[in-house]
Amino acid sequence: MPPTPQDPVESLITGPPVEVRVDDTLLRIAELMAEDSIGAVMVHGPAGPAGVVSERDLVLAVAEGTDLESDRAGDLMALDVVTVDARQPVSVAAALMLDGGMRHLPVMAGGKLVGVLSMRDVLAAYVS
Repeated sequence: MPPTPQDPVESLITGPPVEVRVDDTLLRIAELMAEDSIGAVMVHGPAGPAGVVSERDLVLAVAEGTDLESDRAGDLMALDVVTVDARQPVSVAAALMLDGGMRHLPVMAGGKLVGVLSMRDVLAAYVS
């Protein structure tokens, strides 16, 4: 049975999140996104998730002339990371994404990053 907006967010998680280090190059991040067909990566710092880099961030960086081989995740990542608890209903994730203008939302369980939802994941719960 397909997930619904009332189901927990964890029902939409299809795999582990892709994480990079703060000092990984933007080129490496772009390669990972292409390899895994994903639109965002979590940036892992010493104390856990430190930020997020999305495909939109990379496109803007390229348009501004950023050197993808020398600039790092820490230079580009969004620092104000909004997360959702895995037990929350999908409708809560949808509201957070709409309110924050986000296409990707990190999912936490027990203080640990367990996945990243895309807007496509959430939309699937509404059209099924």
